[in-house]
Amino acid sequence: MRSLADTGPGRLAATTAALLALAVVLGYLEAVLVPPLPVPGVKLGLANLAVIVALVRVGAARAAFVSLGRVLLVSLAVGTLGGPAFLLSLGGALAAFVVMWALSLRATSFSPVGWSVAGAAAHVTAQLFVAAALAGSPAPLALLPLSLAASLPFGLALGFLARTVLSRLPELSLSVAGR
Repeated sequence: MRSLADTGPGRLAATTAALLALAVVLGYLEAVLVPPLPVPGVKLGLANLAVIVALVRVGAARAAFVSLGRVLLVSLAVGTLGGPAFLLSLGGALAAFVVMWALSLRATSFSPVGWSVAGAAAHVTAQLFVAAALAGSPAPLALLPLSLAASLPFGLALGFLARTVLSRLPELSLSVAGR
């Protein structure tokens, strides 16, 4: 199969834009419709579906654009841009992306399911460290064990969903989707 990058820059840009739009819609819907979960900082992480697909389909640089663009646009839409919630979201998104990208480099050892679980864990961990920095106290870190435990089922569910989506997309050139 041909790689998406082989189909031309227009197709690559359009795919990246579509994935950013998907991430923004999922992030916005989660922000405004899904009630807060009992564990502070833990979310379903629906927008990471688009980031995982982007890692496979359009590469790390464009996946980073999708991840960080989603944080910026959703924060702008919900009115948290520049505030503590934005910083928490940005810290979590950066950590999740770096971990998922690092694992994607070892595609023979880790599947998108593993990326998602590790990304979810990195996200909540980073958010709690940002919260501790903002609070000037290590108190938020007391939530780390509970937050990590709560992030596991969401990371697994999202990873399996991403694997399913990737297995059904045409022109997929990387084998990680079938794992």
